[in-house]
Amino acid sequence: MNPESKEPSGEKPEAAKPQDEGKKDKEKKEVNVVLEVSKDKLEAHITLIPLVESPAYSADELRKTLEAKGIKFGLKEALLAQLKEKVPYDQRLLIATGVPPAPGKEGRLEFEFKTDVPVKVKVGDKIGRLVPSEPGVEGTDVHGEKVPLAEAQGTPLPKLTNVELSHENGDILVAKLDGYLLRDDLAIQVQPFFAMESMDDYEAEVKVAKRCQEDDFGLEDLKKFLAEKGIVYGILEEELNKIFARGKYDQPVLVARGKQVVNDRDGEIKLFFETVVRPKVDAHGNLDYKELNLIQNVKKGDKLAETTAPVKGSEGITITGNKVAPKEGVRPALPAGDNTGPDPKDPNVLLAEIDGSVKMKGNLVLVDPIFAVKGEVGYETGNIDFNGSVIINGDVKSGFKIKASRDVQVEGVVEDAIIEAGSDVLIKMGFIGKGEGKITAGGKVTARYCVNQNVVAVGDVVISDYVMHSSIQTSGLLQVKDSKGLIVGGEACAVQGIEVKLAGNQNYTPTVLMAGLDKQTGEQLRLKRAYLMKNAENIREIGQILGKFARLKLVRKSLPPEKEAILQKLEGVKKEQEEKQRQTFGEIKELEAEMSKSKNALIKVLEQIFPGVSITICNRHLVVKEPLQSVYYRFTEQELIAADLEELGKPAQEAAPDPAKDSAPPSGKTEK
Repeated sequence: MNPESKEPSGEKPEAAKPQDEGKKDKEKKEVNVVLEVSKDKLEAHITLIPLVESPAYSADELRKTLEAKGIKFGLKEALLAQLKEKVPYDQRLLIATGVPPAPGKEGRLEFEFKTDVPVKVKVGDKIGRLVPSEPGVEGTDVHGEKVPLAEAQGTPLPKLTNVELSHENGDILVAKLDGYLLRDDLAIQVQPFFAMESMDDYEAEVKVAKRCQEDDFGLEDLKKFLAEKGIVYGILEEELNKIFARGKYDQPVLVARGKQVVNDRDGEIKLFFETVVRPKVDAHGNLDYKELNLIQNVKKGDKLAETTAPVKGSEGITITGNKVAPKEGVRPALPAGDNTGPDPKDPNVLLAEIDGSVKMKGNLVLVDPIFAVKGEVGYETGNIDFNGSVIINGDVKSGFKIKASRDVQVEGVVEDAIIEAGSDVLIKMGFIGKGEGKITAGGKVTARYCVNQNVVAVGDVVISDYVMHSSIQTSGLLQVKDSKGLIVGGEACAVQGIEVKLAGNQNYTPTVLMAGLDKQTGEQLRLKRAYLMKNAENIREIGQILGKFARLKLVRKSLPPEKEAILQKLEGVKKEQEEKQRQTFGEIKELEAEMSKSKNALIKVLEQIFPGVSITICNRHLVVKEPLQSVYYRFTEQELIAADLEELGKPAQEAAPDPAKDSAPPSGKTEK
């Protein structure tokens, strides 16, 4: 035992005592008693140390000293008796011992099955018993105090799986289900014969334990297990048989499959136009990035979209036998946006209410009467073909085409591009290139300048600055009279006349100005006159051949069949050509009559015209030989007349030309 304390046996000095008592105290001090108590207070040792030679010390005095020190229990009486005869000084002596507590017995678990191999058990079978702990006895230390017992341990339980304490007897462990009992020092479990691995409304998977004995369980037991789980529909009998026939143990096996509910499929919105921009594919399979489907043109009344009715689904059945009704579908709302509306005959069909371009905006379908490009027309937009008006907020690059059923407005420059408009064309800047561009308008064309390009218009053509080396054809009036107001080079043909500040230049650049006819009509007239002359020659030649056949027939009275067939064919050809001749002559008269309506067209030069300029009005022509200022040209039946522009504002009688002066105009040579 480890000593707890050491202390002398003498008492502390006390108050004055009678003389005889003082003597006794002095005698007691002849021996110093050193007491040592163990840490657990179950042993006490003393050492008697003499303070004088041959001290006088008795067992009774030691007993009193021990009592004073609190040592009351377990004194060694034998040692005390020995001290009466002889006192062993300077020795460590065990003087008292206590009684340690007697421990109780810990609880334990006693098993019914002594083997460590799996054992088949059924629900409720006894597996083991809990043996309770037994209490111990308290001890007493050398001070006479009780020494408490260490708390007795209850019965230690390992981890329990599918095992529980019996409800009738809380000390008995029983199986919670049928299966194989498996145990070790850390766990006790009953492995079920059948374990539900997963189960939802429509499928169930079961894991079957490997059988220790073939008769431990079988197919009917598995079916009973499924029934207990409420699985009554869609049981896969073939899969159940495979588990036992093929030994598919300790793995998930699908044993039941219900009938999945199929909800109604919502109706759809069918679009009758493309919503994804993509290049067109040519006949050779190549992608044409100039031809994008950026614009989807429609006309009023075109079918744009249609909503379909929902498609019916089918009822489902869960593996527990419950029927599941399908969720009802809905028909989507008609995506009617601006300028669209339902078909009066079918409210589920969306129609265009105007001509324009159809597109999606959010979830709505709309028709836009104006197509606007924020930037330039190039590979990002491709060619534009729009059933309405087009506004371009940038340039139109070379090689691209704009086609619009109405107006086209370009804020920038048009390069070697093609513009076709059903109505007016407005170019805020100009039209310039290498002669490969062309503007065709059903209305008016307006631009700042035109260089090396081609313009064909039904309405007026107004160029504010200059026209250089270009071809201008219009059924209306050509005006180039603002700013520079220059026409030089190329050909300008305007049925209703031309107004220009400057015509030609000091370099005598050939420049053609025509009025009173359009170039197309003039070309038609030329071709028909040429045809008339050639066809007349053909008819003359056929007549000569027919004359030879007639003379031959007169001499021989008859012709061989093959000659007769040729004769009849030639007579038919002659009649056909004569009819074409009459028809062509009539068409020429109509064209000449149409041209005569524009005989009053004028070509006005507000400031100056230079040599090298060719003037044509209807079928009269002249070439300017010397510079002239402020003149106008008009048609007469004999020739073209050049007159002072100031004469136009005078009354008719004052402005009447002098025949003598008009016969030799100073402007140059005149041709009929």
